[in-house]
Amino acid sequence: MRFPLAGMDWPRKLLIGGATGLLLELVFVGLAYLASEEAAFGLSPFVVGLNFPALGYILQVYRGTLRWEMGGLPEWENWPALMRSGLATFAVGLGYGVIPLLLVVTGFALLVKGGILLFLGMVLMVLGVLAGVLLYFFLPMGLARYQAQNRIDLAFHPGVLWGGINTVLVEYVAAYLLSLGSFLLACLVAAIPYLGPLLWPFGWFYLMLVGARLFGEICAKAA
Repeated sequence: MRFPLAGMDWPRKLLIGGATGLLLELVFVGLAYLASEEAAFGLSPFVVGLNFPALGYILQVYRGTLRWEMGGLPEWENWPALMRSGLATFAVGLGYGVIPLLLVVTGFALLVKGGILLFLGMVLMVLGVLAGVLLYFFLPMGLARYQAQNRIDLAFHPGVLWGGINTVLVEYVAAYLLSLGSFLLACLVAAIPYLGPLLWPFGWFYLMLVGARLFGEICAKAA
């Protein structure tokens, strides 16, 4: 938890990561208002997942930790490379999230129709959330395997992933549960009207850096 708060000039580095996410939120809110005359503040926290420079920066921290080379937060530089790395990270995350997202979206579509479809919609949404929790359990090791050999297909290879996780199972499960709990608490903050969306990009970026450091050290032992 102390890692993002250590090293040279860490406040500026954290501020840049959070500010890029906040800028994306403001752009989303503005476009939503122009399109529908509704600001859509409640949905704006979701757009931090499209913060490719921040995702690339987080992957840089993860890569450095996997190689035991990361002593502190790196400098924000070579933004095109950060964008490319962030896009690759997003692609891997999207691959894990396709099935949960389809279940949740389909369930919500049935939910709003009401009637006899209401119950089915609720079931599908619950299944989507559970599928997300289960599938994203493999994401940190998937990114570690992708970084180790620069092959994106290894991020989705069940045997390779479970073989790595199994060697550090206790630490990995504990880290995942800790990360999941931390993000749930952060989501409660993000749900605060108006103030929450402003704080969320900074909290999200901080927690992602903590997760990159924590899982990087654990997955490095499974190399």
